[in-house]
Order: sequence, then structure tokens, then C-alpha cells
Amino acid sequence: MVPYPLWPAGFLRPGKAEDARVVVARSRECKPAVCVAVPAHGPTDEGDRLVTRLARATALAAETLLMYQVERHVALTLQHSFLPQEAPEVQGAETVVRYVPASRQTEIGGDFYAALTTSQGVLAAVGDIAGHSLDAATVMVEIRHALRAYCVENPDPRILAGRLDRLLQHFHPDVTATVCLALVEPADGRMRIANAGHIPPLVVHEDGTAEYVCAEGPLLGLGLDRPPPTEAVLGPADRLLMVTDGLIETRGTDLAVSMEHLRSAAAGAPPGAATLCDTLLRCFGRDREDDIALLALRLGGTELG
Repeated sequence: MVPYPLWPAGFLRPGKAEDARVVVARSRECKPAVCVAVPAHGPTDEGDRLVTRLARATALAAETLLMYQVERHVALTLQHSFLPQEAPEVQGAETVVRYVPASRQTEIGGDFYAALTTSQGVLAAVGDIAGHSLDAATVMVEIRHALRAYCVENPDPRILAGRLDRLLQHFHPDVTATVCLALVEPADGRMRIANAGHIPPLVVHEDGTAEYVCAEGPLLGLGLDRPPPTEAVLGPADRLLMVTDGLIETRGTDLAVSMEHLRSAAAGAPPGAATLCDTLLRCFGRDREDDIALLALRLGGTELG
């Protein structure tokens, strides 16, 4: 519906009861109608035929747009269904998660996070399926469910990354994904990290410093050998931060530069895992072209997030 002030000047004249003609067209039955309005004092009969053809062409174009909107809605529903806005309680650690979909002008991606209690500690994961919209969201659901199932048998990050890699090769040979997996032992803070082409995790220290953990590895879906997991220690007051590149990636800016901006902002964030996530979203999370997923983990007590 177009408000009167936005109509072209002179299109509707005050005091005229029949001042416009409307042509209604559908691309197919049961599809929404498209209406094209013209001034009643405007086109001739030949002009009416042109307007009718225009309405039909517009209906075809609108059908594609509406299909995109429906697909985006389904993808967003999947993301919200399988990415709870509050992290589940995990033994020995506080976890906070945040998910922000891409702006309305862009497609939903396949970003995900998970925080799981395993026999060897807390497994934190953040990943991103290549591609956008419904396909990426569907594969995201498969990967996330597979991760939950695999970690019951063996939560070792390197083994998990290898199994997820084989899953993609078998069922989705044309799809790649990035993921970072961190297995944290709450008793002593010992971490084992396997990274598959993802932004490495960031450790934010209590003293106002922050550093990336040097963890690298190839993308999932390529069938390449996986390096041994990187080992590190998370201190009692440290916060482990894992994000997808949608938070900081900007067209025309080197990712290394954006990562340094993220490190600096995280180092200056107030205490608390939830505060860390919210601070970073305020700094970087407005009108992004890609989805954003964040997971922050801190050993010990819980905090409202």
C-alpha cells in the first residue's frame, strides 16, 4: 500500500471520485495479485494494453521476490529453532551465546554455535556453512546434530573435525564449512582446540589484554589431513570468545585488520561473558551483510546472559 503523499504529483486530483484506473494481474492462480494504477485521464486504449502487459510482467517479478522472502523466512525459522538465544547449562562453566541474522536485504547464512557437556569437559563450537539461505541453514542443522551425536562417543576436537569433514564429503560433496572446536576441562582450564578454516578463538584476560590462540587447519569438506589440536590453558578469570566472521568481515577491509579491531574491543570490554558479547555487538553488529554468531565461555559460576 502506497500512502497518498508518495504518489506522483497530479496523479490523484482533489475532488475527483474516479481519478485512477487499476489493472490487476497474477502470475498464476493462487498467487498474490499485483495492481498497477494509472490516471483515469491518462493512456488511450493502446496504453491500457501496455499497462496490462506491464502488470503481468510485474506479477512475474513479484513472484520471484515473494519466493525469496518465503525462503528467507524458513531459513530464519530454522536458525532460531536450532540456535537457542540462551546457552544450555553446562557443568563447570558459564556460557553465553548470541545470534543476529543478516540485515533484511541479504540472505540468511549457516552460522551456528554449540555448548555441550562431554565426558572430558565442555565442548564449545562455532561454525559457518558456506552459502546462504535455506540450503546453508539445512546443512547447519545436520552438522550441529552430528556434532552432538559424535561428541558422546569421543569429544576429542581433532577427531570430531575429521568426522564432520567426512560427513560433508559423503552427503554434501559440493559444500564446505568452517568450524572451531574447543574442549575445555573445567577443573584446570586445559583446552584442546581444533580449527577448520575458522577465525581462531580469542582469550580475554582479566588484566585487560586479549590474544588469539594460534590454531589452524583446513576447511571441512575437502578431505585434507587435520593437524593435532592446539593446547592452551584458560585461567579462572579468563573469557574464551568464539565468533563467526559475519561480526567483523567488511568488504574491502583485510580480515587481519578486522580481527585486530575485534581483539582491541574485546580487551576493553567490561567483566562478564554476557557483557563481552553485548559490547562487541554494539561495536560491530549493526546492519551486517552476514549472520553473526558469538559464544563466550568462562569457567566457574553462572551469570545472567
